[in-house]
Amino acid sequence: MNKKTRIALFFGGKVSQHLMMIKRAAKKLGVVLDLVSYNEVCFDTDFGEVKLRRKKNIKDYDVLFFRTTGKHWEEVNLILDSVKNPSVAAATSPLDKGEKYKTPVVVDPLVLKGRPSDTCKAYQMLVMKRAGIDVPKTVYGSLWYLYEFMKETEQKNPSVAAATSPLDKGEKYFFTFPVILKGSGGDRGTRVFKANNLAELEKLVMDLRKSETEEGRRYMLQEYIENDGDYRVLVLGKKVLGVIKRSAPKNHFLNNYSAGGRVEVAKLPKEIEDLAVKAAEVCGLWVAGVDVAFRNYDINKPVIWEVNKGPQFKGFMKATGIDVPAEIVKFLVGLKK
Repeated sequence: MNKKTRIALFFGGKVSQHLMMIKRAAKKLGVVLDLVSYNEVCFDTDFGEVKLRRKKNIKDYDVLFFRTTGKHWEEVNLILDSVKNPSVAAATSPLDKGEKYKTPVVVDPLVLKGRPSDTCKAYQMLVMKRAGIDVPKTVYGSLWYLYEFMKETEQKNPSVAAATSPLDKGEKYFFTFPVILKGSGGDRGTRVFKANNLAELEKLVMDLRKSETEEGRRYMLQEYIENDGDYRVLVLGKKVLGVIKRSAPKNHFLNNYSAGGRVEVAKLPKEIEDLAVKAAEVCGLWVAGVDVAFRNYDINKPVIWEVNKGPQFKGFMKATGIDVPAEIVKFLVGLKK
């Protein structure tokens, strides 16, 4: 490994087990990787330089890995502004062979845009659909709008209830229960709900209204795609590290490992792996967990549920035996060759 490469991994909140696993992997590989809390970002107007406490200089790092951003976009943008260079911004991706990228490399590309909304699931649905990637049919708006949408649909005869989707040019569709109500911000599956009828949806809307009006949470309504599990594809740049199948516990609909789902190693056709890489690229992510399901259980009809930034990997490691932290470190070092 290149011992001269210096990596800053930025995070918010507490030092998690996942972060420590990456830190230990870097040490074992002889790579300098510092875990940098957003609490360390500071500046003094008399000097005008954004810096890190404990006398660390942001510009000393070769790779800036923003594993999480969350509520810390103020600090993220201060860091980016302190290292921006016009010649760097104009350069092509270091994932493209032969390009000599100037320091520092920012991971993920999404972060460079400085738009917090680009991390949201609603935005992902639009950009993937526009790129020709199939996603669940989705309606976005206020909770009451989503409720009224379903109420109006229920009152019409399915044969005349078809509406033209803003996501599918010319395609006619209508929602039928059950439906999925999902938080656009994403929270490791904690804000994903299933409504089997209008009464259940109304109760969900009433329960979640406070989070919308007081916390600014946004939601979207999605078609329910029946499945016996989904597939998590772990993507590093233009490479698929591996695939696992995740299956929900009995009497539950969430497949997430963090929600108690079962995991097992799996294989997918190359064209679907390539689709996962494309989905991650379209969403501006190099380190990503791409979730794939299949319409009507047909492997020829893949649907991308979502693309996860800074994916957790304990369940993936359990199923595959792949040393994910080491692979992440190797990938980050490889960006600075």
